[in-house]
Amino acid sequence: MNLRNTTKMGLQAAVAIAIAELISLNFKVERGYWITLTAMALTTQTWGESIKRSFERVGMTILGGAAGTALYFTLPANTELIVVFLLFFVFFTSFMMPIYHLIAVFFLTCFVVFLFALIGQWNWSMLGTRIIDTALGAAVALTVGNFLFPLKRNVTSMFVDYLKKIRASLTMVFNSKDIRTYVSSQNLAVEFLMIKKEALAIRYQLLFHRLNTQEFNSLLKYVGASAHYAIHLIESYPWLKCRLSNDEIPLVRKAAETTEENIKKLIELLEHKKKGEMCPAADVSCLLQREINTSPERFATLESDALGFYNLMYFFTELNANLNHVFDLLVKEQG
Repeated sequence: MNLRNTTKMGLQAAVAIAIAELISLNFKVERGYWITLTAMALTTQTWGESIKRSFERVGMTILGGAAGTALYFTLPANTELIVVFLLFFVFFTSFMMPIYHLIAVFFLTCFVVFLFALIGQWNWSMLGTRIIDTALGAAVALTVGNFLFPLKRNVTSMFVDYLKKIRASLTMVFNSKDIRTYVSSQNLAVEFLMIKKEALAIRYQLLFHRLNTQEFNSLLKYVGASAHYAIHLIESYPWLKCRLSNDEIPLVRKAAETTEENIKKLIELLEHKKKGEMCPAADVSCLLQREINTSPERFATLESDALGFYNLMYFFTELNANLNHVFDLLVKEQG
């Protein structure tokens, strides 16, 4: 069934609310609306985001609830003072929600504590009920999100598309016959920032895969470093090309071909087409070493033209070293 993501989210929310209401009615839960509201709030995003926000919601309900309850019993019984704190918590909930969801949930839970204290009463028993109901709502949301039209980010496709863009940009820069061809690296930088922003949700989505948290963070670091050096190459080569000697240009292009081949092998590994061997970074660094051995006096004098070639080859070496690290981690993940 080809449904839009918004339709899937709506169906998930409806089913989650129905299940939450059935739990409340069958088990006569006193404040079952807490289960319902939590289930509804956590089914309006992708699977990875649902896991992330479920951990945040339950964790901050415990922490914020404990802090808010302790503060409430510490303060004197004064309605005006409670209202002031209510406004304070409302402000910071609204302020932090688009910036840092985790902190926003903390203030939201404190707000709930003081709201119930204002309109009725609040005690430690109610806090325990609130925590249990929130956990139940999160469990309902995760169950529905996993089995009914799961909206899971295709992490493999995301990394494949990004690597293809890096490869295409390098190909256009280093294989172009027209020296006036301009390739902007801005899109590569912006897209990696978006990947990094979603990293936590992606990590939660991969929670039960072979990569542990440290390995996932390492994978993200190596991909980021690869993008960093690729951007340096894209930005610097058009300026340095005219300063390269006739002997250096073929070496630079050889390094570019090696890099493009390594990226291609990474893409094939991710797409489960075939698992070839990566060219080691030493294949690139040896090209630089060969040129240094040929003209040692040129590099010893720190001549600007020689430094331009050195920088390009250094960027290629580091880029390929990081690509090899990514390859090793992916091979381990695929087991």
